[in-house]
Amino acid sequence: MDTDLARAVLHHVLAGRCRLALHGAGTLELGAGDLALLPTGIRHRLTAAPDAPPPPGTSAPGAPAPGGAPAEVWGLDGAQGGAGVRVLTVRAGYDRRAATPLVSVLPRALRLERARVEAAPLLRETLALLASPGRRPGPGDRLLALRVLETALALAAPPRRPDGPYPYPHPGIGRSVAVIETRYAEPWTVVTLAREAGMSRSAFTAAFREAVGSPPARHLTARRIREAARLLAETGLPQSAVPARVGYRSRVGFHLAFRATYGVTPGEYRAAAPRRI
Repeated sequence: MDTDLARAVLHHVLAGRCRLALHGAGTLELGAGDLALLPTGIRHRLTAAPDAPPPPGTSAPGAPAPGGAPAEVWGLDGAQGGAGVRVLTVRAGYDRRAATPLVSVLPRALRLERARVEAAPLLRETLALLASPGRRPGPGDRLLALRVLETALALAAPPRRPDGPYPYPHPGIGRSVAVIETRYAEPWTVVTLAREAGMSRSAFTAAFREAVGSPPARHLTARRIREAARLLAETGLPQSAVPARVGYRSRVGFHLAFRATYGVTPGEYRAAAPRRI
């Protein structure tokens, strides 16, 4: 088992209201359209009975078993007061090494309100696709689940809230992390990332390194190479098209960066992919 692989769980409430109880660590109230994100897959339970004691576990009766399909729609058991409650559960694995800087500043579970979900077109449309009635699971579900996770993680690293501190020392750092997570294919440089953050290059570089633990260029490279590895392992995209898809204009530069990260060439990585999944 790859010890660098972590697993996140996301619950999107399609109808009704429910409560997510963390194992020994509080609860989240969820309404229709809300999304609960558990970046590290902490043990939890969903119930529609607001006063029911939350027994330990990873799911509610009727929920898909942990480790099942990447995305499943299910209903809370009517015997628990959950009649009419429908939930889309999404699970996705991610590279712990690349995502740790972002995940480390997030709580073990958090709620994205319906308005924020609906304001993010990529997230909203992918969730709707996964939850569409009569849809059958397919080989692309793992890619869709990972895309949902990445977008939700980026949304979960917002600038300053009225009632709380910045998750980063400057709100622009949160914005730059978000664009690296979701818009990595664009031709970013340290200068344009600093401009996105509303900071000078020197101040941005220093603040980013302090908050995230690595320079912005290295973080961007890690994100691009992680996406490239996913494309090589889980899609039939021609290998020659991968560099441009993840933001590289130079194939040589891409190959060097990929080999520096994984110790093998992109072709060797793709050939070994069945043993990596």
